[in-house]
Amino acid sequence: MVKKGIPEKASLSKKNGTYELPAITKEILCPVCNEKGLKMTRTIYSLPDGDDVLIILLECNKCNYKKSDMVSMFNAFKPGEYVLTVDDGDFTHKIFRGARGDLEIPEIGMTIERGPAATFDFTNVEGILLKMKTQLEFFLRTTPTDTIEWQNANESLKSFNEAYSKQMAFKLILRDKEGGSYISPTNEEKMIFTAY
Repeated sequence: MVKKGIPEKASLSKKNGTYELPAITKEILCPVCNEKGLKMTRTIYSLPDGDDVLIILLECNKCNYKKSDMVSMFNAFKPGEYVLTVDDGDFTHKIFRGARGDLEIPEIGMTIERGPAATFDFTNVEGILLKMKTQLEFFLRTTPTDTIEWQNANESLKSFNEAYSKQMAFKLILRDKEGGSYISPTNEEKMIFTAY
């Protein structure tokens, strides 16, 4: 029987469920400032379901450019739609969102779409909720209060507060047509995946 995952190897050091790959010593040109100073860190992270992902972090010590991305090592990241039901107050489900992953919580009336410069995002349900709250509050501050858009956003904030205070169940929907995103639920029964 072949076991999924990265086997223990002397060349990889494991710490807290991740494998640090050997450092890249070759100097890399930064795509922003065009100076040699780009550092690349690669980490293989073991997901709770047994699959592994390669997380790549690029950082420039000259201009502070930073970009991260994630690559599936096996088959966990399939194109499709993940629907996670959050009805028990558990905000610890892990969200791995690739560059093309869009998020929606219909009960709040909010969607977070990925832009062309989007990077990998690793968070949990609470992290997604806090991002939505930040966007809602910014929109309410910068939109005239006598518009229908402001009224709709204000209703969304009320719904958000109910969801965040665990008084309202909701569904978190993650859609990715390219397969670079994934939800790792703490309870498998709370999630439904539909392949594209």
